[in-house]
Amino acid sequence: MQNTPPVRPKLTSRALRRWVAPLVRHAPSLASAYLLPGRVSPRTREAAMLGVTSINRCEACEAVHDRWATGVGLRRDTFTPDEAAAYAFGQRVAVSGPHEPQPLEGMSRRHRRELMAVSVLMELANLSGNRFLTPRVAAPSLQVGDLRTARVLDAGMRAADRLGLRHARARVVGGARGDTLEIGIGTGSNLAIYPAGAVLHGIDVSAPALSLAARRAGRSARRVTLVEGDAAGLPFDDASFDTVVATFVLCSVADVGQSLREARRVLRPGGTIRLLEHARARHRAIGALQARSAPAWARVSGGCRLDHDVLRAVRDAGFVVIEERQRANGLLVEVVAA
Repeated sequence: MQNTPPVRPKLTSRALRRWVAPLVRHAPSLASAYLLPGRVSPRTREAAMLGVTSINRCEACEAVHDRWATGVGLRRDTFTPDEAAAYAFGQRVAVSGPHEPQPLEGMSRRHRRELMAVSVLMELANLSGNRFLTPRVAAPSLQVGDLRTARVLDAGMRAADRLGLRHARARVVGGARGDTLEIGIGTGSNLAIYPAGAVLHGIDVSAPALSLAARRAGRSARRVTLVEGDAAGLPFDDASFDTVVATFVLCSVADVGQSLREARRVLRPGGTIRLLEHARARHRAIGALQARSAPAWARVSGGCRLDHDVLRAVRDAGFVVIEERQRANGLLVEVVAA
């Protein structure tokens, strides 16, 4: 991908060099995927292509392949296990590049080659569509509102930094090593404090926030690959990263346990997860006040958990806590776990 990739990656000379040669190499498998008897099933093929498009967000390709998927009887809400695996395979190809990211259980070598071929073709189609076709514009009020929310959150984080939070973030983020994934990267407020040697990937559910993160990365010349996606279903191979970082993310994800299990899945042996979160205070009265306020706070804050138990959630997900720092009577928690 590009050094400062846009939210919608586009066709560039570098992308051509990266993807055209694999397309030529896989041309025989591409032909067999569509023309020869015994080919991979059309539904599985379309699932892989939809997976690629879900990462690159080419609206034209998605519209076409949604129709094609419907034509072969494929529905996203009723994927079979094979179709779900093919969809995830396509996502991993889009993120990791034109090599087989992980063997697909129970699938023949021929069918794996065919899925790779159609995924590479889909990647090039997505990049071309994002470059040459004008994306549909969302309703102005929604588009501006989402971007405004991202900017407000960014301003709030800058204000918190000035009040002393930056020191805690620097301890957590500054310890990242090697291939690093930041879950909930948001507007990229942590980018400037990563060590120089960290190879960064960031994922977030908010496209407006990612657009601000891409601009921030461009201004700092920081290498980072940005992906729109959900922490509960990370589009990365098993054992892909040396470090996973999350700052003030677990309080808001829909499924804390699943998000932590996904983080554990993508970590390499010996890798660490580094967290900075707010949590339920150790002080009984303050903790009780948090518990009573939690439902109302969740409604006004987009689902943020005011009183969650960070350490318990980390341990329940199978991690071993190796460092722990609590501030303000446990309201702020820094965790390093393996």
